[in-house]
Amino acid sequence: MYTISGLFHGAVFRDFGHKTFWHSLTKQRDEVEGLLEDVERRAYELLLASQNAMWVLDQQHEPPAEECGVFDDEQPLSKPQKKPLPSAPIVLEDIEDPLDVAMREKRFELLGKIWARLARYCAPAKSRYYKEREAEIWACVCRAVYTDPSLMLVAQNYQCAISLVKDNDSKLDLPTVERLWAAIKSLYVDDVRAAIDDVLHPVRPKGEYVVVLGTRVHKGPTESPLPLHAWGHMTALFPCYSCVRKVCKTVDDIVALTRYAILSGSGLAQSYLRYDFGYDGYHSLALCGFIPNNIEDLGPRYSIKKDNSFNKHDRPQWTETKSNYAICVGLSLTDPRSQEFVNACLRHPDLQVLCRKGRDGRLIRSKPLLGTQTRVAESRAALKTKQWDVRNAMYFNDTILQDALPVVSATQRLEDCFQVAIVDDGDGDMQDFVDKLEKIWFEVYDAEALGDLLRDIGGPYLHSKELEFDDTRTKPHSPLMPTTEPDILVSYERLWGRAPREGRLVDDELNVYYPK
Repeated sequence: MYTISGLFHGAVFRDFGHKTFWHSLTKQRDEVEGLLEDVERRAYELLLASQNAMWVLDQQHEPPAEECGVFDDEQPLSKPQKKPLPSAPIVLEDIEDPLDVAMREKRFELLGKIWARLARYCAPAKSRYYKEREAEIWACVCRAVYTDPSLMLVAQNYQCAISLVKDNDSKLDLPTVERLWAAIKSLYVDDVRAAIDDVLHPVRPKGEYVVVLGTRVHKGPTESPLPLHAWGHMTALFPCYSCVRKVCKTVDDIVALTRYAILSGSGLAQSYLRYDFGYDGYHSLALCGFIPNNIEDLGPRYSIKKDNSFNKHDRPQWTETKSNYAICVGLSLTDPRSQEFVNACLRHPDLQVLCRKGRDGRLIRSKPLLGTQTRVAESRAALKTKQWDVRNAMYFNDTILQDALPVVSATQRLEDCFQVAIVDDGDGDMQDFVDKLEKIWFEVYDAEALGDLLRDIGGPYLHSKELEFDDTRTKPHSPLMPTTEPDILVSYERLWGRAPREGRLVDDELNVYYPK
């Protein structure tokens, strides 16, 4: 006869046995997975060794030091609507395993994200750089694959990147698609810059590379600057000025990127680094290569305070303080107009200049850079006739030139530039200061207005087809070819040769709205 106590102890022992067996299976599974990872890693190393490309093992990504976070509030692509399933007689033999169905749908969803994300990057079909942009997209896929052992081994079964990504049959299982999607959406701006180099300079006289999906992925970048249109490739994948500026190696790179942003009318997002500070005429300065890290307006130039303490005087004392505005900028060392501009500033009666060519250049100054000065009188009206007291004047230190070094990231500045600090000792507000600088640049370029600068600076780019006209675009849009195809559905169908499932794009998690 069974007792309650006996049944209870039997159940406990059975539960304990089940748990022990489960833990044993889990441990064995982890050991097998670890063994498979070791085998996969070893196969990856042998593959790299066969191409003399062991350097790839050192190509580890470091997370960016700062996030721009400029797209968080935008509207994502619409998700496909779920259609009700038609009712039909249920036949047990036709019922699929729900887990298989869920995994298949998840796989197609992730593939849809990949296809939508890559379609975003396409240039307009009528652009002369459409094929080059397409090649750059596939080069980015190769960059996403080559540091992942699992993806790299899978890639050996495909001849090119498009055959891997376009594979919508059962060759790519769900874990592989998950890894591929994670790798593509995690591409850094440095990866894109390197991918453009892979496309523009596929064969190089020297340097190491590894072949991925039929494409040479080079170890290091070339020293060649990007042509202007290639900044369109960069901004197509990263439509953020602050992000793209991280790959600038010289001031000339920053100037080219900024000129592309202004001339093309791309409307790049600007977070912690800007090329438009909101002042009238600032686009003129930026086009000329005058791109400071910041323009800080500290308030009114003049301030007046009344002191009623009567400690040392029988009457109240009125003190007027004049604060001068300063702008620091790193100009190009290769553009002769930089020197012309600085010379004109040195001659200007209102401006005080401190400059240096490069990190070790000799300091040149027009006069000490005056920061603030004061004058005191016994009435507000009497202040106008008083002289400024030079004994209490405060001057900018020479270290102000550190602010002239162009910022490319939170931890990096470019020292190889024409470092210039300019102080306006005249009258007016910051807008008046910007107007003075714009007028000087007009004189340097022999221009009278922004239109003349657009012709002189943008004209050669149009003539060389680095910028392209689009006759179909009307106001208020720029007459130039947009960086990407405005209609993502059009670029999707052209890139993949088919419409998306259910006729709608899958949300690719980028959360960026591209205006038409």
